[in-house]
Amino acid sequence: MTSALLSGTMNTVAAAEYIGISEATLKRWRMAGTGPEYLRLGERIIKYRQTDLDCWLLQSRKDG
Repeated sequence: MTSALLSGTMNTVAAAEYIGISEATLKRWRMAGTGPEYLRLGERIIKYRQTDLDCWLLQSRKDG
């Protein structure tokens, strides 16, 4: 189960690059409880699943 859950994950640097923002912004959103979902695997290990990032991007889209 764990390996399936971690499939397609990336660290904060890669996730920020993937969605086109700075690492600092992604960290700030995480601390504020906003932004894309993430996995905390330890006190200092944060991972983002690509599927969660894609869903967040689609939900953040503004038409008009």
